[in-house]
Amino acid sequence: MNLENFPLNVELFYLINHTRNPILDTFFGHFYLLGKGYILIPILVFVLLFQRERLWLFLTSLIIETLSVQFLKVYFSLPRPASTLTDVYLLEPLYHRSFPSGDTAMAFLLASFFSPVATGPLKILLWLYAFIIAYGRIYVGAHFPIDVLAGALIGIMSYYVAYKINRRISHVSL
Repeated sequence: MNLENFPLNVELFYLINHTRNPILDTFFGHFYLLGKGYILIPILVFVLLFQRERLWLFLTSLIIETLSVQFLKVYFSLPRPASTLTDVYLLEPLYHRSFPSGDTAMAFLLASFFSPVATGPLKILLWLYAFIIAYGRIYVGAHFPIDVLAGALIGIMSYYVAYKINRRISHVSL
């Protein structure tokens, strides 16, 4: 039995995935790339150049997020929506397990990490980016809503756990 096949999860998936629009298809067909891990390269360079004092916090957050997502993907090993449902619109190739959404986790981690030092408009853009990535993961047929909800929570919690760890370590005298 697939734990993701509860009625509300499936109904919400179909509601979002079946809202077809050529403009949104084009948008999400490209925007989803901004949720992939390789965008971390320019972000890491940015942190090194402009926020070096926060580098360990960034790396700790990223390690916690990555390990959490990978552990849960292997532990639950849940299939993608197209493997269990009929009539799924797919806009991207799919390879790995569904739960949780790693792209969503990373997007929410980035929003959480940069928000404390961002100005009002930039802070709004960071969270908008994270929510669009999350919505887009369902729209393109890659994830169930529960996958992106779990990913969002993992991303946010990874930052806060790393923040607490780094804060505790920085108060320890050597």
